[in-house]
Amino acid sequence: MNIYVDRVERGATLVITMVFLLILTIIGLAGMDVTGLEERMAGNMRDRNIAFQAAEAAVLEGENYLETQVILPAFDGSNGLYTLPANGDKTWEVVTWSSSSAVISYSGAGFDELSSSAAYIIEDLAAASASDSLEVGVPVDNKRYYRVTARATGLSNTTSVILQTVYKR
Repeated sequence: MNIYVDRVERGATLVITMVFLLILTIIGLAGMDVTGLEERMAGNMRDRNIAFQAAEAAVLEGENYLETQVILPAFDGSNGLYTLPANGDKTWEVVTWSSSSAVISYSGAGFDELSSSAAYIIEDLAAASASDSLEVGVPVDNKRYYRVTARATGLSNTTSVILQTVYKR
């Protein structure tokens, strides 16, 4: 009788060991999936960060362009210089960012690995009217406002960042 009970216990040990092994395998596979997902998320975040930095550099170059030009050329819709559309369209949505005649390409260094070069456009927002006062003693402000919009892609074409700033000159 003692021999029969011993054989039953050995079979139960094998089944319990196999169940534990199956549970450990499932936990290991789930851990691999999480690790792969985190790696993809980190890569996408790096790609977006590089695109953001390139767009920011292009915005700064656009502001520098406005600051250093003594006489600005005509804002006629070419060479990246635009006026506000009368129909209310957003210029940065309809402009062809890959066309060298429609945008100004970022010429700075440091972003050679991007899938395409960063570019920017400048829009003339018209003269300031809030401070144009006829009141005695209040100076007339003849400054103009310009919107600089920059677009950059990351290491892959799927990542795109658009930044805007308003510059008073």
